[in-house]
Amino acid sequence: MSPSVLNVEKLSIAYGGKRGWQSAVNGVSLSIGQGEALGLVGESGSGKSSVAMAILRYLPRNARVAASALEFQGRELRELAGEELRGLRGDRIAAVYQHPGAALSPAMTIGRQIGETIMRHRPVRHEEARWRSAELLKRVRVANPERVLDLYPHELSGGMQQRANIAIAIALDPALLVLDEPTTALDASVQSEVIAILDDLRRDNKTSILLISHDINLIRRSCDRVAVMQSGAVVESGDAEDVFENPAHAYTKALIASIPALDFTKRDGRLAEIGAAGRGRSEAISAPAAERDSDQTGRQVAIACKGISHSFGDQAVLHNVDLSIGQGETFGLIGESGSGKSTLARIVTGLQTPSQGSVELFGRTVAPRAERRAASERRDVQMVFQSPDRTLNPRHRIRRIISRPLRRLAGLGRSQARERVGDLLRSVRLADTTAEQKPRSLSGGQRQRAAIARAFAGAPKVVVLDEPTSALDVSVQATVLNLLNDLQRDKDTTYLFISHDLKVVRYMADRIGVLYRGRLVETGSSEQVFRGPNHPYTSLLLAASSEDQASVVSTQVEAASGPKGCCFADRCPLVEEACRTAEPPIKELGPGHTIACYKL
Repeated sequence: MSPSVLNVEKLSIAYGGKRGWQSAVNGVSLSIGQGEALGLVGESGSGKSSVAMAILRYLPRNARVAASALEFQGRELRELAGEELRGLRGDRIAAVYQHPGAALSPAMTIGRQIGETIMRHRPVRHEEARWRSAELLKRVRVANPERVLDLYPHELSGGMQQRANIAIAIALDPALLVLDEPTTALDASVQSEVIAILDDLRRDNKTSILLISHDINLIRRSCDRVAVMQSGAVVESGDAEDVFENPAHAYTKALIASIPALDFTKRDGRLAEIGAAGRGRSEAISAPAAERDSDQTGRQVAIACKGISHSFGDQAVLHNVDLSIGQGETFGLIGESGSGKSTLARIVTGLQTPSQGSVELFGRTVAPRAERRAASERRDVQMVFQSPDRTLNPRHRIRRIISRPLRRLAGLGRSQARERVGDLLRSVRLADTTAEQKPRSLSGGQRQRAAIARAFAGAPKVVVLDEPTSALDVSVQATVLNLLNDLQRDKDTTYLFISHDLKVVRYMADRIGVLYRGRLVETGSSEQVFRGPNHPYTSLLLAASSEDQASVVSTQVEAASGPKGCCFADRCPLVEEACRTAEPPIKELGPGHTIACYKL
């Protein structure tokens, strides 16, 4: 066995507050050998991040730590202080966190941020630091690193920002890299690229990795061993493949059962929910929803985008997008970071004015801005965002948050709104007492369900869901997805469902659109898109979502506009000369299945 880089024995952590000491971690033991990757998996609140913060010595002052050992390369971490501790961080131990944009300074170029890390710990001049920075960007598979060095974080996609963060973290060749939910907000192809980068680090530099995530598939593809945490304790550990193929603990089994599969849809049944007896996958959904795929041609068009184009300055983000969604249908929109998904969502809801084109609601063109739309039109189109923390006012109680749209959009009086709040909370499986709580006292899943209750307060006909479950644990995700299907079945609501998780889209969507650099390159029923044939870009996304390690593909992307011809020509394995000279025609491969490609 390789020598131990990290050794943690019987670690316990508690946090002090007004209610006394609250235990967060109980007796956790783990070790990581040189060049080994250990995955720490579990739901929010299981104690994963507290373990990481204890290793990095970043716990707050109100934390109390007890352990038989907390050692890095044979040194007891709790004995280090001051300059010795600061020298260890970033040099021998480095970390990468969940939100790439928040970890980078918006006022400094990428090159300066990487270079400062090098110059702070190594006696090198600016020129050498810049050269090393470019080499680091190459190591994390950034195309045209010299150009990226001079860009600011806001000029990069989320995936490119995270590559820059990893470059900073590995700048000094650390022995241990701690990654806390590093791919939560990233699309499938970028996730695969991060996995490949981690494999490179382990192979070339013998870097040890502690990977913390609620994404079981990420852990499975990246790690040698796994430890499963529940309520502060490790309930199961072992070889990653063995644990996920043959889980022994009931909690591990429940986590795995909560994950959608690429061959499992809402027509096959509900997702398993932890603690929800009798609501497993064997229970099929109701006939109206199950038959929705075969009923599209006779359904009224609820929302339509007509020739939508949009630019931010001289940067075009959407190009002549046409799509229509039937009443009661779920239309899944997939694509990488920066493809224009969220911009299109904001245009549909009236939060962004398109440069060209229009939006129709049930056959009637609506004003581009929400404030200029009729009250009924504003009521009919609502939105659920990725992060409920940014959309729920932390100063207000849930009752007030939900009452406002009830009074402004549904026209209810104060007493009627008060009664209706309870009904809405129960519809999203929250207790009536939730109404008196503030967002900070709720879990992430509870906050997102409260956000969904607010979105449905005015009885909307169309709901735009922009990454509604990407930051949630798999078990909470299952609850939210089942809930959305229940609400759609009961109210015949139309969904525009945006996600980078193809398994979630496969489960939820009746039809799917694939967006690349602002262009719809493929549309079709869920079955058509996942069965194929596909646009080469769709094939790349499907390969990146596969659990097969051999399917991981290179997705080097730089912050640049596409070629004059096909937008995918610079990355396409099937590219030929015609692809670079003119945009490809849109071909219909089957009823409703269209692909923009010369080769198909």
